[in-house]
Amino acid sequence: MDNRPKHGSLEAGVASRIIMEEIGGPDKIAKALMSDVETGIKFNDQERVDRVEAFGPNSFPPPHIKTLWELIMENFEDQINQILLAAALVSLVIGYIQHGFPKGLLEGTSIMIALCIIIVVSSGNNYASE
Repeated sequence: MDNRPKHGSLEAGVASRIIMEEIGGPDKIAKALMSDVETGIKFNDQERVDRVEAFGPNSFPPPHIKTLWELIMENFEDQINQILLAAALVSLVIGYIQHGFPKGLLEGTSIMIALCIIIVVSSGNNYASE
């Protein structure tokens, strides 16, 4: 929503009066910004250094891009994935105790495979969007 005063409104007139009377007009603002109303900003090296010291760099810091490992670990913050992991581990242990080595690991392994598919797809999508 645009909160600036509309051109020709009473608020715009008040804002213009404040600029002219209290601040000192455009010339004073330009001087405070180390600029000139006729020529603009000077672009020699010393002026550029002075401006960076006075006003800071005119850029945003680069955003943090998450690594693939961070995106994978982010999946384990989801409660459904935590439940699937716990169910897979319990199923592996119970299956191994009840049915032995190869046959008892089928259900737990299939849950682990499903969880891996969920994590790979979700992490891949998030990595592509990063």
